[in-house]
Amino acid sequence: MACAVGIAGCGGNGDGGGSAPVTVNPSLSKLGPDHGWDQTNVTVDPASLDCNTKAPDPNRGVTPTSVKIGGLVSLTSPAGAAFGDVPAGAKARFARANAQGGVNGRQIDFLDTRDDGSDAARTADQARALVEKDQPFASIVTTTGGNYIDSFCSEVMPFFGWGTNPGFCGNAIGFGITGCQAPTSGSQRSVDTGGALTVANALPAGASKTLALIGLDNDSARQGIITVRQGFETAGFKAVYEKTPIPVSGLTDPTPIVSAVMQADAGKPPAVVFFVAQFGDATKLSGALKAAGYKGLVVSPIYDPRVSGIPELDGTYALLQWQGGFNTDVPGVAQMATDIEKYSSGTALSLTAMAGYWAADMLVTALQKTGKDLTVDSFLKTLNGASYTNYVAGALPETRWPVNHLAPAPCETLAHLTNGKWAAPPLQCGAITKVS
Repeated sequence: MACAVGIAGCGGNGDGGGSAPVTVNPSLSKLGPDHGWDQTNVTVDPASLDCNTKAPDPNRGVTPTSVKIGGLVSLTSPAGAAFGDVPAGAKARFARANAQGGVNGRQIDFLDTRDDGSDAARTADQARALVEKDQPFASIVTTTGGNYIDSFCSEVMPFFGWGTNPGFCGNAIGFGITGCQAPTSGSQRSVDTGGALTVANALPAGASKTLALIGLDNDSARQGIITVRQGFETAGFKAVYEKTPIPVSGLTDPTPIVSAVMQADAGKPPAVVFFVAQFGDATKLSGALKAAGYKGLVVSPIYDPRVSGIPELDGTYALLQWQGGFNTDVPGVAQMATDIEKYSSGTALSLTAMAGYWAADMLVTALQKTGKDLTVDSFLKTLNGASYTNYVAGALPETRWPVNHLAPAPCETLAHLTNGKWAAPPLQCGAITKVS
C-alpha cells in the first residue's frame, strides 16, 4: 500500500503538459452516466500514434490451444510495496476465463510477473528481457515509470494496465483501463471534467471552491498535480496552494506543509486538500490536518479496505476511477470479488488488485472480440478500429479507442470512509475536451 496512484502517477519520468488555466464550455460542466460521455472536439487518427506498425512476429506467443501473457509490474519500491497485488488480480480473471474453456478455445498462459523495483533503469532492463526471453503475445503492465515503451514498441507488444505513467500515452499499443492518465510534455490535448465536478458536489452549500494540491517531488506527480488542477478549474475551483514538497523517500514531518496549507487562502484554509502521495505520507498529512483543526474535504486517490481502521484516514475521501470493491450490489464488482476470492484467495480488494483484474478483463474481452484467427496485428486492428469500447456497467467506466490513447476517461466516484466503512455513489462521467 505504499503508492497512492490514480489520477496521477506516483513515480517515473513523465513530465508536464503546461500549466495555463483551463476554461471549459459551461455545457460540459455536468455529470452523466458511466458510458456515453462527451468527447467534444477530441479526436485521434490511429495513424498519428507511435508504435503503429506491423508486428515483426505477428504469431508471437500464440498456438492453436494457448496464448501467452506476460507481466511487468512495480511489485516493490524503496518505500515498500507499490503495485504488489496487480498479478493476483490479473490471475483471478485469467483463471475464470480458463475455467470456462479459455478464450476462443485457447487457454491463457499467464507468465511469472517481472518486478522492476520502481527503478527506471530496471524497468528498461526487465522490459527488454520480457520481449526477448518471455516473448508473450501481450502483457499486463502497471509500473511507476514508462521506461518499458522502447522495447515494447520495437516488438509491437500490446499491453494493458492502470495508465498512470507516460508509457500508456500517445502510442497504439498501450491500453489503460481508464485511458491515458499521464501525457508527456507537450502532448496533453485534453482535460477531464468529471472528478472535479464529483468533488464539487460533495462540498457544503456555499463553500468556497478553493483547493490545495500536494504532491510527491517527482516528475509524474508534478504532471499529475497539473492535470488534477486543470480538471478542478473546469468546475470553478481556484488552486491556492500547488506544490510537490513530499520527498520520494517519505515524509518525515508534515507540519510545515500543513501550516502553509492552513493559511493558503488569504490566511484561511482551502475547502479541499488533494494529495498525490504515497500511502504513509497521505496518512501523516491527514492526521496533521485533523490535529490542526482542518474541517474541509481531504481527498486522495487512496482506497484500500485495509486502511479502514486507521483513525487518521477516517472521514477522508478517495476519488476513484472505477467502483470500489465494497459495492458488491453492482454485478460487475460482485463477479470480480467472487473471482478474486476463488482464484487468488487472501488477496484484499485493493486498488492494485482491482487494477490487475480489470486490465486482465479488458485483455480477455479484446481477445474474444478479435476471434479465433488471432495475431498481434489482428488484435491491434480490433482494438484501434473505429469505435472500439471497453465497459463494465457500474464497475469500470467506458473507454474508447483510439481516443483514450491520448486522454483519460472522464469518470470518477467519490468514496467516503466514515466510522471504518467505505461507501460511494455510482460512477459518473463528465467530458473530455481540448486544453484551451
